[in-house]
Amino acid sequence: MKKAGLFITALSVLTSMATGSAYAKENRQYQAGMVQSQASAAPNTVPLVQAPFRTNLAYSVGVDAYIYGYTLVEMARTMQTYTEKTPLNTFHHDKLLADASFRDFVTPNNDTLYSSAWLDLSKGPQVLRYPKIDRYFTLQMMDAYSNSFHYIGGSNLDDYQGGKVVIVGPEWKGKLPSDVEVIRAPTDMLWLLGRTSVNGEKDLPNVYKIQEEYTLAPLDAKQKPGSIHLPKIQLGDFDDPSKFYPLLAQLMKLNPPPQKDEAFLSKLEFIGLDYQAGTFHANNDPVVMEGLTKAVKDAKEIIKNSMSILQRPNNGNWRVNNERVGIYDTYYLNRAMIAKRGLAANTAKEAVYATTRVDSDGNPLVGQKKYVIHFEKDQIPQTKSFWSLSIYDSDNHFINNPMNRYSIGDRTEGLKYNEDGSLDIYIQSTPPEGKESNWLPSPTSTTAPNFSLVLRIYTPDESLQENTFVVPAVKVVNE
Repeated sequence: MKKAGLFITALSVLTSMATGSAYAKENRQYQAGMVQSQASAAPNTVPLVQAPFRTNLAYSVGVDAYIYGYTLVEMARTMQTYTEKTPLNTFHHDKLLADASFRDFVTPNNDTLYSSAWLDLSKGPQVLRYPKIDRYFTLQMMDAYSNSFHYIGGSNLDDYQGGKVVIVGPEWKGKLPSDVEVIRAPTDMLWLLGRTSVNGEKDLPNVYKIQEEYTLAPLDAKQKPGSIHLPKIQLGDFDDPSKFYPLLAQLMKLNPPPQKDEAFLSKLEFIGLDYQAGTFHANNDPVVMEGLTKAVKDAKEIIKNSMSILQRPNNGNWRVNNERVGIYDTYYLNRAMIAKRGLAANTAKEAVYATTRVDSDGNPLVGQKKYVIHFEKDQIPQTKSFWSLSIYDSDNHFINNPMNRYSIGDRTEGLKYNEDGSLDIYIQSTPPEGKESNWLPSPTSTTAPNFSLVLRIYTPDESLQENTFVVPAVKVVNE
């Protein structure tokens, strides 16, 4: 954002603090038609709040509100995409590993089959059953704000014996047997995302059998079917304040925010957003809408360009997710950045992600160059499950390649280690002669001008969680 914009934001926040209660009262009067607008005021009268001030204040609050609400709206949009093919409270099981055609969300993995269900707990609890499983799996539960509030499987070794849990909404009251595990969700809208590891295409039938035993059922057979009534959310709504803020208001009513957000929520009335009623009143107020139009534009740029805040540098050019991924508390910008770049990212306890878009010299990774990553024996990721290295285009989707290989890792068939236990992975658009088993195909310069790499380490040991390990640099191969 330009310095002038930052100055306006800071100035308006300070001013709003000084006049907050007086303005809040007048703002309510203004929305009710009790205070004249700038345009309708008589020649010899002056509105209590001048238009430039109200525009600047709307801009300041609008930026914060957009960052706060981006994830909530994106989660609802993702929910609508899924429920076009699968009803609420029902699993959809992917039958193919994600490839270049996958568009359900960004930065998918190529290591597991996804099993996904969106739940509406407002009609009553859901009973989740899962089988005894002899391989890595997780069932990740996310509230409407994308906080991963509970995991089944993954690092929780007892869960591999199978079991049953009852998932209830935040306001549900009822009796259950004492021996039943109850999971209380923070919101009625919930995303249940399962990942079950696959050891190559020939292993798919074994995973299908596991998926069949992931089941959901209402606690009471008389419960009404799930339903979440919202307007159809389009990508263009994220650019339009007259669409985005009303959607945010509706979603906040359906999924009330946690109490810890109250300090922030008190500002929303300055832009005519009543989250408790689920209404937005500023669409006919050109002074406020002028500020919100600029707020949407700048907030989107802040989310897009602030990713470095979320990741710790590692070996110069890699960046590793920090502890504020998956559970966001009041770090609203972190939450929005993950929703933009990798919705449904795991917590650091369940998976560590290292990403880079540059080589060891800081130059962008490009298709016309050849690269190598050399892992010394003691640099190979230590994990209780497995690790993989994936490649993505600039939009965070897999890249088409003749080999249909989108990731490489310790489970890759035929992967060859050096005699001293070290490992080399070759990243280039053409096969490396005699080293094809360790090849991760990169795009040609015509199919994708640049690309990124993501190293995933599932159920990592403590050194990886604490960022004390070093990810080897991506080096250019000079021929």
